[in-house]
Amino acid sequence: MNNKTNKQEDRKDMCEDCGGDEFTTNYVRAEKVCDDCGLVAVFQVYTASDDNRNHGEEATAGRVNTFGKTDKGTALGSKPLSKQEIRGLSPSARKAFFRLRLMERGTVRDSHPFYGKVMNQMKSLYGSYSAIRLEHLARMACTPLTPEESEIRDALKSCDQKRLAMPKQSICRQKDDLKGDSEENNARIIAIALAEIGGDLQITSKIDRRYDLPRFGLTDKQILTAKTIIMKHYKARVSFLGVAPPRRIDPSELRDDDVDQVTAHLEENLSTTLSDADLDAVHRNAAYRLDLLCEPGDGVQTPLTVNTNIRMVVACVYYAALQSLDLADGLLNRVASTCRLTGSGVSSRLEQFRDEDASGKLFVDGAFEDFVQL
Repeated sequence: MNNKTNKQEDRKDMCEDCGGDEFTTNYVRAEKVCDDCGLVAVFQVYTASDDNRNHGEEATAGRVNTFGKTDKGTALGSKPLSKQEIRGLSPSARKAFFRLRLMERGTVRDSHPFYGKVMNQMKSLYGSYSAIRLEHLARMACTPLTPEESEIRDALKSCDQKRLAMPKQSICRQKDDLKGDSEENNARIIAIALAEIGGDLQITSKIDRRYDLPRFGLTDKQILTAKTIIMKHYKARVSFLGVAPPRRIDPSELRDDDVDQVTAHLEENLSTTLSDADLDAVHRNAAYRLDLLCEPGDGVQTPLTVNTNIRMVVACVYYAALQSLDLADGLLNRVASTCRLTGSGVSSRLEQFRDEDASGKLFVDGAFEDFVQL
């Protein structure tokens, strides 16, 4: 096939979102798009063994494992999707959206594998949404300067040159009590440090490291040392290399951003247990409950649960949704841990919400009832 695009009508190949079976294939971008709903699916024309036998545009697609780097995270269309549009996607489409956003940052065959490990740790700990927001900090911490940046560094004083040393090298070469006991734990140390820095810089919401450290045998001192090294490097980049500071999230947007992060991470984790149909039902049920609570707020209406940590609100809402759909069995701790909470804490707070609603102390339109009529 010499054309860049080709209509495929293969009944065995169905869209995971809408079930459509007609796709437009673009061999240059190595992607296929559902003609019915517009979902972009991962597509690779040739396997590695075919590379030696093919040439031209189609052969190029065989080597591409990513979508255009210049898209800046907009592979689902010609323009970026708004938060409202992302929330309107089904769980499977949102999962594909965040997966593609991560893939757009570079090819799968990244020349800096440790950077990939750090990104995977951030995705595992905090979800794809947070990993995308912190990607530029992770690349800064785990990859060397470009040749142009190296020239600028070489012209600086020796003390300033040291500040521009790659943080990953400094962190992984610390004393035994400061570095991780494995490469995986080194990646975790940097991932947790970056997540905390993201909260400090108001790029993402703040995290509580106390939840993660005991699980992996890490210490506060390890995280604080890593944060110090990364921040010195970051400030040096801003001062000497002209790196623009990231856009900070306005405090009024933080609650809204938290809802997006926690919801995306919840659906990632629940997708390993629930079917796509059940996950979609849970999402719609939970979204309806959040609307009843006016969460996360729109600048006009104040959320009814504004005085409660938003992660607790989302956890209670999702668990109530699971209960109403008879899908909650064995999932309390998974919901709680994904929101960085305890199962007993979520269960207790949910019952408290229900008692306050029943007594009239907190009128929340039945948002936490076992059953909600959509």
